[in-house]
Amino acid sequence: AGPYGHRLLDIGLVRSEAFRREILRGCEGIKPGWTRINFNYFISEAVFEFILAAVDFVANEGWRFLPLYRFSPETGFWDHRAWSHRAPMRLADVAYPDGRLEFPHAHLMADESALAGYLEHAAKLAESLPEGALPGSAESDGLTLRADFENLRWFPLPTDAALLK
Repeated sequence: AGPYGHRLLDIGLVRSEAFRREILRGCEGIKPGWTRINFNYFISEAVFEFILAAVDFVANEGWRFLPLYRFSPETGFWDHRAWSHRAPMRLADVAYPDGRLEFPHAHLMADESALAGYLEHAAKLAESLPEGALPGSAESDGLTLRADFENLRWFPLPTDAALLK
């Protein structure tokens, strides 16, 4: 995937080495990336249409959600400000009553009829967000990035949201 990514994102040798230096300094969050979507032959038309609409929504409205997240240049993680991390499952959570494996999980399934409601809810959320930084957002996170990181940065940060409208 590396050579393909370099061609896809037009990253030459000099820029590639600059990315490598920054990553070796401990800034995994600068890694360039892309996404690919595959459609299985067996998905329904409703699911196919939902995926297309969701990608379109994120492409056009995703910038509005940037101030709701914190970015970590060290890891590349984007964490929602209101989300608290749950501890990972531990070995003590696993049991074998009656010889069958049991463990806690939160896999919820919804019927395809719920898909349209998800997009409507997302649109309402996007409309309710202020344009620009929120109180307690990146300005107060103390996020400082080295010049080398900034020169390579190819994505907007929460503080850039107001500039994207």
